[in-house]
This record gives sequence, structure tokens and C-alpha cells, in this order.
Amino acid sequence: MMYKKTGGKDCSIMRAEITASIMCADLLNLEKDIKALEKAGVDYFHYDIMDGHFVPNMTLGLETICEIQKRVRIPSDFHLLVKKPEDVIELLDAGENDMVSFHYSSTKFVDRCLEMIHGLGAKAGIVLDVKESYELLEPFLEKIDYINLMMITPGFAGQPLVDGMIEKIMNTRKWLDSKKKKHVKIMVDGSVNYDRARLMHKLGGDILVAGSSSLFKGDMTFEESMKTFEKYTSHKNY
Repeated sequence: MMYKKTGGKDCSIMRAEITASIMCADLLNLEKDIKALEKAGVDYFHYDIMDGHFVPNMTLGLETICEIQKRVRIPSDFHLLVKKPEDVIELLDAGENDMVSFHYSSTKFVDRCLEMIHGLGAKAGIVLDVKESYELLEPFLEKIDYINLMMITPGFAGQPLVDGMIEKIMNTRKWLDSKKKKHVKIMVDGSVNYDRARLMHKLGGDILVAGSSSLFKGDMTFEESMKTFEKYTSHKNY
């Protein structure tokens, strides 16, 4: 959130929150990238934690993530792409400014996982894959702080947007509002470029995961990229 005065009145310029997908960073120059991202003003660092089983890939380990956390003050956004997330949650260094989400289909103990995340003091989210309906989450609406909607098949960066996912953002927002859960945020994960960011935010996407389609595309600096997100997703709130 940024503030400025317009016409003598206080006016906040609201933009979508941006969480930077660290798996897309230059891993051979990781410290340089995270410092530049912090300076550019990203809101979160998005850590995809994979076990090679739930999805056929493995990314940054917890020790590497802990080293990143020591070097920056950016809140952490943990996305668990693992079987049995209940075994991983307790290993995370997460607190009141952080977010932790896990896939609905990854565990039989959804309630327990949500309680464990809140026990850390963090915000709890559930990830829905492209074929999963938001209505699956109705039993957990009292315990979730956000929903992470996958726009792609998870596991690898740079995948194309799956048909119908933009409409899913709108429908999920309408459903949450109808359940009197306006405070529950929507995270949008996958194929977030600048043009889509505008529509994704307009339709209800509060938090956008920025990866190889935007922030790490390499066609502009991180600061320029954040200014572009601001331009495409900002609106005034008097």
C-alpha cells in the first residue's frame, strides 16, 4: 500500500500484493536477487517447497530458505507442494507476518494442518489445483485466511495458463462474499503476466505470485517490474 495526497484529501493508492517466486530467481546469484527484490518493494517471498513426490520436482531446501530469511525482512509465503504437509509445517520458521499454504489434496488432515499453521502465528491457506472446486473448502471457511488458486499444473515454472482459471478467480470471490467471508483473501499462482495481473486483481485476486512471466522474465529490473505491477493493478481508495 502506498499513500499520496490528491486535491487536499488523503488518498491511498491500493495495488495487488506481490509475492516473488524465489524458485525463479538466479540461484547462482541468489543473495544479489533477494536484496534487489527487497529494495524493489515486493510484499512477500514465495517459497515453493517440493518433495519430489506430490509434484515431480524439488526446489529450495529449508536450510537455504532459512538463510534467505536471515538476510532480508520480507515476510515469507510458504507454498507446500508435499505429501503429508503436517510433517513439514512444524519445521518452518514462520510467524505472525508470514503465510503458509498446503494443497487440499495432499493430506487427510486439513483441519490439523490449519491449526498447526495458526499455532505458529502465521496466516493459513489452502491451495486448490486447477480441477478442484472452491466449494470443497466450505467446511474450513472459519479457519482459513486465504485461498491459493493455481492457474497452472503445479511443479514447474513457465507453464501456460489453464483455460477457465481467470473465471475461477471471479467465481471464488463471489462465493466467499456470499458466505460473508470478504476478509478471506485470494492468492493467484501461475502465469501471472502484467496484462493478466490487471484482470486477475479486478476479479478478486488480492495477492499475485510473480514469477517467470513477469518479475523474473528478465526484460526489466525488479524495480521497473514492481512499478509496472503498480500501474496495472492500482486503484484509489478514499
